[in-house]
Amino acid sequence: MICVTIACGSHTRMINEHQALAADGVQLVELRLDFLRRSPELHRLLPSRPTATVVTVRRKQDGGLWNGTEEERLLLLRAAIAEQPEFIDLEYDIANKIPRFGKTLRVISYHKTNGVPDNLEELHREMLRKDADVIKIAVNPKSIADMFNFIAFIREKNAKAKKYGTKLNGDGGGVRVVGICMGESGKATRILAKKFGMPFTFATFSKDRIVAPGLMVYKEMLDLYHYELTDAKTKVFGIIGNPIGHSLSPLIHNKSFIEQKINAVYVPFPLDEEQVAEFIKFAPQWDIEGISVTIPHKVKVMESLTKMDPAVDSIGACNTVVFRKGERLGFNTDYLAAVSSIEIAMGGKPQDNPGILEGKTALVLGAGGAGMALVYGLKKRGAMVTVTDINASRAKEVSQALEVEMIDWSSRMSMEPAPDVIANCTPIGMHPNVEESPFERRAFQRKMAVFDAVYNPENTLFLKEAATRGCTVISGVEMFVGQACLQFKFFTGEKASASFMRKLVKNAISAAKE
Repeated sequence: MICVTIACGSHTRMINEHQALAADGVQLVELRLDFLRRSPELHRLLPSRPTATVVTVRRKQDGGLWNGTEEERLLLLRAAIAEQPEFIDLEYDIANKIPRFGKTLRVISYHKTNGVPDNLEELHREMLRKDADVIKIAVNPKSIADMFNFIAFIREKNAKAKKYGTKLNGDGGGVRVVGICMGESGKATRILAKKFGMPFTFATFSKDRIVAPGLMVYKEMLDLYHYELTDAKTKVFGIIGNPIGHSLSPLIHNKSFIEQKINAVYVPFPLDEEQVAEFIKFAPQWDIEGISVTIPHKVKVMESLTKMDPAVDSIGACNTVVFRKGERLGFNTDYLAAVSSIEIAMGGKPQDNPGILEGKTALVLGAGGAGMALVYGLKKRGAMVTVTDINASRAKEVSQALEVEMIDWSSRMSMEPAPDVIANCTPIGMHPNVEESPFERRAFQRKMAVFDAVYNPENTLFLKEAATRGCTVISGVEMFVGQACLQFKFFTGEKASASFMRKLVKNAISAAKE
């Protein structure tokens, strides 16, 4: 289950939030007494508590806000146990000073904010000797390897506890472990806590309440990542990139898993470039079966592939990795999705050969990863392609690599003859810079097909102005949904609902504007 942390300065607010969580179906709440501005009044907080409760009074050295003396804190913890909450959180170094009382279960905790302990086995044995019912270890890994190895340790301890029965369930002496990796990169460990055998994970009441690095809002854990539906058999997929907080991929994949009754979860993994290879190496340890790859790692990830689709090699970018039988297989679904959406809008069919793009002229604005994908896809379908970019050397590289024409960026609106297709693969016009366009209205001509890889906003200024000139316009939503559908098929073997994904994306974009 999810234990929702309430950390606020007011007794009244703490009580109100506790009642609100109970009304929302939350079963376990942590009261962070160290956040209260006045001395904690236990008679107000505990006797009438509406859910099972963990009482915590965290020291500053462990990331808390306790301002009193250590003697006062220990007295408060003993007084809290006298009220017999369901759980009391005790740091491992002071646990022997607080005797067991009544039916209150003991969470013995350890916090390390600068890495992972070298002696996890020894630490675990020492925490067991503190009369633990649950062990909680929170760390801040310095590397991807540290994170994966730490979770492997936690997973092993929980598997053994389950095998012999656990104290928490009253069916044995095994002690289950909550393992937390702090920070943005550690969010995945919170989302996957049930899969790793943890008895519960922690979340916060509100996004405005920063209690610990990487702590997520409980509603996001439940609604987006369907935490309560995950289990040891849940398949794991995800997205790597930096940044990825804005990505709608977790939304459309996770909602599609639920819609199609697939036991899987799609998790964000924010990575720096130097972490990519290490992540790809360790990913199978977490039963990760596939990942989406976004900016800026589409090129870097290629170094870690054992096999790649010919399109990946030609484009020089990979946006999909599938882990299968020890292989790391790379694909590019961007070019297929983009070109297919253009062909359909023009009245053709992607399966036609020759297709509607055969012999057409196309101008691609932007020579980055998306631009290369479009150049490759359009040429593959028989179009005569010209590429341009603000960075002339980058356009030249694409031109030479894919054997297409290039023009100077300043000449993009005076190309003769005018192209049949114009594709914007630059970030120009993307939210929040919605008043920008890479093309002037006057240069659009009737019957052009105009595509924009930008999907937020859906109706960019580039597309709006093209529409007023009688052009056929294709939004980036179609490419985004198309590439996601193809990834879904690679990941699960099942066909995704494009209409379902499209609705999710449009609703999310609309909600962001409000």
